[in-house]
Amino acid sequence: MSTFNKKDFGNNIRKFRKIKGFNQEDLAKAINKDRTLISKYESGDSLPSADDISKICDALEISEVDLFGARNKIKNEENIFNPFKSNQLYMYFNAYDYRTKKYKRNKYKLLITNRPDFIKVDFLDIDDDKIYLSGYMLSDNMCSFIIFENNKEFNRRLEVSEIIIDIDSGVDGLMLGTYMGTNSQYIPSIRKCYFSQKDVKFTDEMFEKLKPTDEEIEKLRETNALYLDIFNN
Repeated sequence: MSTFNKKDFGNNIRKFRKIKGFNQEDLAKAINKDRTLISKYESGDSLPSADDISKICDALEISEVDLFGARNKIKNEENIFNPFKSNQLYMYFNAYDYRTKKYKRNKYKLLITNRPDFIKVDFLDIDDDKIYLSGYMLSDNMCSFIIFENNKEFNRRLEVSEIIIDIDSGVDGLMLGTYMGTNSQYIPSIRKCYFSQKDVKFTDEMFEKLKPTDEEIEKLRETNALYLDIFNN
């Protein structure tokens, strides 16, 4: 069972304040409080109200989870960066459409947000901005991994998904990758996807290239494992 520690909570306020580049006076002005109260918050001698916690998070551009320290720590911090130089990606693949109850070529958005200690990614419907999944990203200069959990506001079912994007071999602004997830019966699936920084037309040629190749199917027969070639230039 996790326990709340006032000292750790105060240290987190201090840490994210310094990351933001604020001194105690700056933070005090941002939440309309006295500087001495900020000092007491950071030392653990006093705790902010729920309203002040919300104001502190807004001022420091963090979430409440960051302050309470409940998020699992990502150890390899050198891989916590956004390699796309953009806060948005478009994703194209053969997906289930809950409106038509059929599989078809679909387009989604990935919104990327730089947090002080992780890269947050939201998986959104392109038509109504409904958030299906939320998670974090780890990357190097060759490949990006995005790990998701389902957004509880719209779906109470447990769901953990993963996206892998080949950054290094992109052609004409398109990057190939895979999406691994489960359906409503928890049956896993893996499929190829295209990713781009610009909203492009989902062409027939793109759709054809997302189908498994004869070589991939043959490899499946040989090894009982599906190896999708997303690193083919």
